[in-house]
Amino acid sequence: MRIFPVLVLALAVALVGAVFAVTRDDDAPTDDTGRVTLVGDSLNVGVEPFLRDELSGWRVDARDRVGRTTREGIDELRRLGAALAPVVVVSLGTNDLDGSEEEFRGYVEEATEIVGPRRCLLWATIIRDGVERTGFDRVLREASAANESLRLVDWAEMVAQDDSLLAADHVHGTPEGYARRAAETARAVRACPRTSG
Repeated sequence: MRIFPVLVLALAVALVGAVFAVTRDDDAPTDDTGRVTLVGDSLNVGVEPFLRDELSGWRVDARDRVGRTTREGIDELRRLGAALAPVVVVSLGTNDLDGSEEEFRGYVEEATEIVGPRRCLLWATIIRDGVERTGFDRVLREASAANESLRLVDWAEMVAQDDSLLAADHVHGTPEGYARRAAETARAVRACPRTSG
C-alpha cells in the first residue's frame, strides 16, 4: 500500500492552500476592514453613530467637536499627523465667518498638505441657515478637481434634493439626514484607494 505518500501529498496541498489563503487575505483587504479618522464639527458628531454602523469592522477614530472652526480642525489634523488613518473624513466650514472664503481656501490647501497624497481626504459640502455656502463649496470643488486625493461628500446636493434631511435649525441633519449622509460617506470611504499615510 502507498498510503503514506498519498497522505504526505494531501498534507502538502492543504498547507499550500492555507498559506495562499492567509497571503490573499493580508495582501488584498476587503471592504469590511480598514481605518478612518474623523475630524470635524457637530455635523460629524451627528454622523458618527451611523457611520460606525455603515463601516462595521472598520476602526473609526472620531476626533470631532461641536462648534469647531476650520482653523481649529486644521490644528487637530496637524496634531494627529502620522497617526491619521488612510482615510480622513472632514466636516469643517459651517462655523466659519461669512466672507472668509479666501481664508478657507488656504485652510483646504493646508489640510491636503497635512493629509498628504497617500491618504484619501473626504470633505462634506456645507449648508448653513438652510442654504448652501456656495463660496466655501466652490473652494472645495476647485480643490477637489485639482487634487485627486480630495473627494467630496455632497451634503449640499443631498439637501437640495430632499430638504427634509435638514433639521429645524437649518444647519444640522435629522436622524434620517445623518443616516443618509453616513451612507454616502461610507460609500466614498470604500471607494478610496487602500493606501497608508
